[in-house]
Amino acid sequence: MKISAMHTSFGARVEEVDLASLTQTDIGLLRAALLKHGLLAIRNQALSPVDQVRMSEIFGDLETFPPGEGQLAEFPQIFRVASRPSNGHTNVGRYWHSDGSFRARATPISIWYLVARPADGGETLFTDLREAYRTLPDDRKTSIYDLVTLHRNGVEHALVMRHPATRDPSLYFNVGLTSGIAGYTNEEFMALRRDLNDHLSRAGASYVHHWLEGDVVIADNFRVAHCATPIPGDQHRILDRTTIRADGVYWGEGYLLADA
Repeated sequence: MKISAMHTSFGARVEEVDLASLTQTDIGLLRAALLKHGLLAIRNQALSPVDQVRMSEIFGDLETFPPGEGQLAEFPQIFRVASRPSNGHTNVGRYWHSDGSFRARATPISIWYLVARPADGGETLFTDLREAYRTLPDDRKTSIYDLVTLHRNGVEHALVMRHPATRDPSLYFNVGLTSGIAGYTNEEFMALRRDLNDHLSRAGASYVHHWLEGDVVIADNFRVAHCATPIPGDQHRILDRTTIRADGVYWGEGYLLADA
């Protein structure tokens, strides 16, 4: 297996690996690489749904999702996102977010596998939340450090979240689903929301993944956020996603957090 850093602050490309046939050595390397880099991009994979579920489980227990149009009835662990409603969920996540931030115990890891690729559009942007916090001015760090975000469903999270394994602070903010900040007026919240969105979108901070069929991308949701981009109406894309439960996640060597 070959692992190469691909960004100044986060992300790595993984080559010379077959995710459908992993050895224990491979598993250890992948866990350690995700914890170190926050994002792994792996090309040229051929995974059945069974393969994707099995591969995803090297990072922990999987979340499950309700049945619906376009979903795989036999695989509730797979959340299918698509450009057409008949193939899966559409118009998902076109703002900076980490998957599962709406859960009281937030989703630690997301894994995507591209089944069908559009000829144009549909890239996914990723940004480093640890670096986003690090690059804030000191006075802004102080002013936001103890803030608590409020999701639309009432779930609360620390805006500055410490990673459960590394304890590094990050700017954990869902631009689309956060409805307020505890103690803030709506006007104060909207101003902060705008500032944080601009900061996450700052020049040079994003990695843009241009999807190819067979691509797998693995993200540490406490380290990186992502943002979907539009797909033209005449294009076709299917992206299968699995996610790891907070109560059974495996990080790198020495980090098994069954109660993260």
